[in-house]
Amino acid sequence: MLKSLRNASHSIVIKILFGAIILSFCLWGVGDIFRNYSASRTVINVAKTKIPADAFLREYNNEKQRIKNNSDNPLKDIKNVDIKGVVIENMVNRAVFEQFLRRLKIVVPKKSILNIVQSLPDFQVNGIFNERVYESALKRSGIGEAGFLAQIRDSLERTQLLHPIATSYRIPLFIKEQIAKEFEAEKTLLISILHTKDMQVDKDPSPKETKQYFDSSPEKYKIPEQRDLAILVIDFRSLAKDILRVDPKEVEARFPQTEQSYVQKETRDVQRFSFDTKEDADRDRSLINSGEPLTVIKKKFAIPCEVMKGVRPSDFPDQVGTDLFKLPLNKASPVYQEGGRFYIYRPVKINTSKQLDDKEIKSNILKEIQNEKMNSIEFHKTVKLIKNKVDDGFGSGKGIDEIAKETGLRIEELKAFEKDINAPKLVTIINDEATRKELIEEAFGANKKQATQILESKEDDSIAYVIYVRDIKKSEMPKFETISGKVKNDYINHRKEKEIESQTREIVNKGDEAAAAVAQHKNVMRFKFSKKDLIMAAQGQVAKEDVKKILKIIPNPNVVFNIMSTLRKGEAINYKLPEGERYAIIAFKDASVGVNATDEMGKIISNHVDSGASSDVLPFTMIALKKPLDVEIDEEIVAELIHSTDKADEES
Repeated sequence: MLKSLRNASHSIVIKILFGAIILSFCLWGVGDIFRNYSASRTVINVAKTKIPADAFLREYNNEKQRIKNNSDNPLKDIKNVDIKGVVIENMVNRAVFEQFLRRLKIVVPKKSILNIVQSLPDFQVNGIFNERVYESALKRSGIGEAGFLAQIRDSLERTQLLHPIATSYRIPLFIKEQIAKEFEAEKTLLISILHTKDMQVDKDPSPKETKQYFDSSPEKYKIPEQRDLAILVIDFRSLAKDILRVDPKEVEARFPQTEQSYVQKETRDVQRFSFDTKEDADRDRSLINSGEPLTVIKKKFAIPCEVMKGVRPSDFPDQVGTDLFKLPLNKASPVYQEGGRFYIYRPVKINTSKQLDDKEIKSNILKEIQNEKMNSIEFHKTVKLIKNKVDDGFGSGKGIDEIAKETGLRIEELKAFEKDINAPKLVTIINDEATRKELIEEAFGANKKQATQILESKEDDSIAYVIYVRDIKKSEMPKFETISGKVKNDYINHRKEKEIESQTREIVNKGDEAAAAVAQHKNVMRFKFSKKDLIMAAQGQVAKEDVKKILKIIPNPNVVFNIMSTLRKGEAINYKLPEGERYAIIAFKDASVGVNATDEMGKIISNHVDSGASSDVLPFTMIALKKPLDVEIDEEIVAELIHSTDKADEES
């Protein structure tokens, strides 16, 4: 561990950390520590660690100053933030760390500390440690070398304790037990849904107000550029059918060689859902994993989907193919990134491996021979001839319709087409998304009455396309008078949304009394389940009924998990639901006491934690570390200290 810390001392993160420490010494010094309050007055007692009044007051004032420095409205923010609670929690946490540092006998050798100090750029000249610069910085800070090195030693000791936990490298058993209890505890969430259609506005907006709303939202009403496109489809297989024609005698000649050994391996029919961002994919994965039919998913959420029939593992990147052929039917794969987009796969049909009959064997032999002919010199000469004929036609000024007539190629029309690679009509013409993307980029870069170059399919080398731009309708702003009715409705809905936001914010601001306020709402829904239940549902295991219900409202299990982790008992948050103009107030009412997980559930939770981020682990680490320690807080002295310092601030 110490070796890794020494290595880490060269990282920019560690250097910034210690640079901040050094800067704080230079700016504020440490002389105020010994003024104003007696160190003998203990305000917090954590087992054997006593925190004096002056230390509490110093940190309290520092936190207030931090808020002032980072706020546009410091008086309001200071009033809204529980500074006392933040300071007490931070100081207790540090004291807890000290207890375990002593118990585990974590010590950082002085040599390691000196190595780190000497590597800090603040104490270097031309990349070499300079003792004069070092001593000057310490002198300006008002602290001796011993005190400065002690500060660094404390930081490194805490890093030694938390690094293996935060990185999930090795989580101690007693911490995992605490996490297991947290994941096993059933929490009751209250959800009240507000819809804009149920809100009332005091009066209809005036024409002037509606026009002002229109002027303030130009991009919302701007009509995007549209193009009339003609797609020339060049199917080399069809055009060279004479070359690819197979004599039945060729099939019969091969048949005896393959009759006994020709086995069709397992294939699958797969749905591939595509997304612009990983966040979008994560959000919709639970819906795809729920087994809902494709028609329902498209109707509700309009998620672009490509159906791939009879695929084999070799049709995909290695990991995707391996995962996909292990998935049960109608279960969603993990999210994969390919070519700048994100995909989720779902198998919907399994064609099991089988020994083919004579007819099937001969059909496959026919395809094999055709594929061999497609790789022949004669076929490639024909393809080149077709390409040259198309290029020469456009080069000589011929139109796309004339070229199609001369070559026998077909034309597909796209009228008033916007730049949408997942437009249904386009998908029926070009199944391959990567090809669609390239073609549309080329088409929207061409001028009117201009054709793109020949673009070959990314997935099928026997097909190519040319796109011809028949007409261009430039992007424009519509006249207000022509859409005033729509703008008026939008503005009314905007006011309704603002009213909903105001109402929900008023409830959320009630703090630990918010849940009681939500419970008074009509049609409030109650859900009781644990984080363990949610993880099982996200992994495709049998889900508890309340989990199924809440995921129909909030289809992303990660969002629900974060809400359960963030809310404290009695608190609430407002959340805009992904479907329609609906808002939810979600409150945490109460929780049962968790028990140690069973071996099976322990594995589920352990896998989640071991692959999780430090934000999932460290809060539970603190709960586990604090549990065996007695924490005493002298609220009377704390109140006295806060009153005196706040009063002094007001007077100044």
